[in-house]
Amino acid sequence: MKIKNLFRFIFFIIVYSASCLTISTNRFSGYFSYTTTINLLAKFCIIFIFVFIAVLINKQNEKQVIAYSSVFINIVLLLYIFDFYVTQISGNNIYYRMWWLSAIFIAQAALFTGGRIMGYNHFSKKFWLSFLPTYIFTFILIFIRKPFTYFEVNLKIGDGVFSTIDYLISHFKGNTWPLFNLVGNVVYFVPLPFFVKTIFGRLKNSSVLFISLIVPFFIEGYQYILKCGSVDIDDIVLNLSGVIIGFLIFLMDNKRDKVFSEHC
Repeated sequence: MKIKNLFRFIFFIIVYSASCLTISTNRFSGYFSYTTTINLLAKFCIIFIFVFIAVLINKQNEKQVIAYSSVFINIVLLLYIFDFYVTQISGNNIYYRMWWLSAIFIAQAALFTGGRIMGYNHFSKKFWLSFLPTYIFTFILIFIRKPFTYFEVNLKIGDGVFSTIDYLISHFKGNTWPLFNLVGNVVYFVPLPFFVKTIFGRLKNSSVLFISLIVPFFIEGYQYILKCGSVDIDDIVLNLSGVIIGFLIFLMDNKRDKVFSEHC
């Protein structure tokens, strides 16, 4: 590896590692602290921009970037699980610990975007396979709740979304949990078509879309039957919106791969 490429790869290691380990906690001060909504969003923007740049300048180190990120993301998952259930340095309640997961997802989004723009060969499958354990754990953490616990139902479309938006506008610098709930219900489902394709292998695009679309109904059905969590029609609408966005990206990504194959 040339000296220039070595320094670029070291830059990627530092930026990607720091991004995946970024917490927003009530236990620390400085960069790792949770202060305001603006501070939190600025931190997420910094993570995306720096990881994205680090990937763009490492085209010559494609194999090393893929190998390192594939291993490190699962090391971070083990650290997250240990912290979530034992040390809890990322915050004294789940509200703070979710922001660490958000940082990890943003770092992965920047890695994927940069990798696809730079035309990393055989990048997609390795990326999604290495990220799958984190995605599954997040799914369990957010959606699989204990049966017959807290339960409420909202079947009025728009009622929950508009009240959440109104709360965010009036309390923008305060409680950011509604922001996580609103945006997360869309963003979390964007990668789903890619994971479906990765897990089930050779599926037609229509089958990928169908399986992805039934997942939100499975979640709400589980919560309704076992009376746990909030069964909200708005959640389904937001989840399906995320799936549709993800599927469109999935189609564009497939089209890009076909064009690339035809020119090779």
